[in-house]
Amino acid sequence: MYNFIYDFYGYNKSIFIYINKLTNTSIIPKIFETISLFFSIEKFALYYLIACLYFYFKLKRGSFTNQAFFPRFNKLVEAGTCYALFGFTYAIIKFSINMQRPFCSLNSNEFTTIIDITKERCLSSFPSAHTGLAILISYYLWPCLNQYQKIITCILALLVATSRVTLAMHYPADILYSVFIVSIVIFLNNKLINSMQSKVINPIGKFIARLIA
Repeated sequence: MYNFIYDFYGYNKSIFIYINKLTNTSIIPKIFETISLFFSIEKFALYYLIACLYFYFKLKRGSFTNQAFFPRFNKLVEAGTCYALFGFTYAIIKFSINMQRPFCSLNSNEFTTIIDITKERCLSSFPSAHTGLAILISYYLWPCLNQYQKIITCILALLVATSRVTLAMHYPADILYSVFIVSIVIFLNNKLINSMQSKVINPIGKFIARLIA
């Protein structure tokens, strides 16, 4: 069952080795390491706080009318609950399955990485939280982007996913399943938000609008 669902009859490992060897040349791994740093699951909390502070100061300066306030407030609430659901879901899966990362499960001559693997947790390969977070951020930024920015966002998400293989932190299967899992998280969060909108979120939004104005 493992060979079919996760290892894909050996292709998971062989594709990993091919991409890992191909991309560990010149300054590519250093660039990928830098990109990867911006998409750790802890970083989203900082990004979210910055977005909330920006929203708060714009509101205090009177930049938002009531008509403009609620769509932005609702989007912030939606992104916050989705991040919480995302973090909870990924933590449960990672720590219950405890899949070995490539640098733990492969021989040292089968991979290359510039990461200090002595500081990394071995048993948290499945799924890739970095990939999931890149998709999550792209999803919430998407309505605000023009055509060229959307292309750049897609390329960036792809680079994040590739970086996890380059750095020997994830197998391709971890990335593929992460796309599927984060899609389910977003879907469930949208359902949750819709069920809470009229009775919970709207009253809180009206209270905050009156409090800050």
